[in-house]
Amino acid sequence: MMTLGQKLYSFFHKDERELRTVWKIEGDGRRGYVAGTAHFIPFRYRRSLQRLIRKARIVLFEGPLDEQSMKRVVELGSTGEGSVALYERLDSQTITRIKKCTGIVASGSNPLLLFFPSGAKDSDPLYSHFQKFQPWLAFLNLWSQYLKEKGWKYSVDLEALEIAGRMGKEIHFLETIDEQVKALEGVPFERFVAFLKKVHLWDEYTKGHVRSYQRGGLEEIMSGTSEFPTRCPSIIENRDPIFYERMKPYLEKAETVAFVGTAHIPGLEKMFLGDGYKVDQVAETET
Repeated sequence: MMTLGQKLYSFFHKDERELRTVWKIEGDGRRGYVAGTAHFIPFRYRRSLQRLIRKARIVLFEGPLDEQSMKRVVELGSTGEGSVALYERLDSQTITRIKKCTGIVASGSNPLLLFFPSGAKDSDPLYSHFQKFQPWLAFLNLWSQYLKEKGWKYSVDLEALEIAGRMGKEIHFLETIDEQVKALEGVPFERFVAFLKKVHLWDEYTKGHVRSYQRGGLEEIMSGTSEFPTRCPSIIENRDPIFYERMKPYLEKAETVAFVGTAHIPGLEKMFLGDGYKVDQVAETET
């Protein structure tokens, strides 16, 4: 039964949820945690994250999330010939749907105007968007804008980073921005095309993902997100061993919490088990 304090907290924090994608790693007398994150989500997990991070001395993240690093992402994604070829693979109905769900309804009311080249004369703002960016950044900008339009204003990664910093934890990153961008450049072009063409299913996709993430069922999360462009070897399988080798020394050194995209959990779990560690998914309140 909830205490009065818990009831009051729930009433005033309706967006708050319990984090259920946490795995405990035990071996050689050490214990740490790996938490599967959602880069975009309509809920926050502040209390769960506070309790989890409070137990750690070291907190790990995939890569830097500061403003300067995000500018570097835009810089790297703005090189080359852009991705007009991606735009040209979309039919007019798909283009109209993408504009509508991202809020790009006319060049005069374009939420992505900040990223457009100055003096762009194209009457179609979506065309200008693809013209400016490489496929991976063109897609990610559209996807994040779509989620913003839906009211998805939270990020598990960003919330955890803010809490870890405020608590004075030792923070490290498992990759550099350049390494992350190189992985994104390896996402097959056809995966972007296929997912953009299914814009009419995006609402169904996001609702299913939220349900799965809230339940914490790993198999359900993985099967439900298999068609997302970044669910490919360049992003998942190729990076799992890198994350594993770079986080292991920290886990062996002191109590550590590592925050990685949930899609990396199966590969990491297999490697931990292969090295003799015990791996158990736990409710956050059990940590």
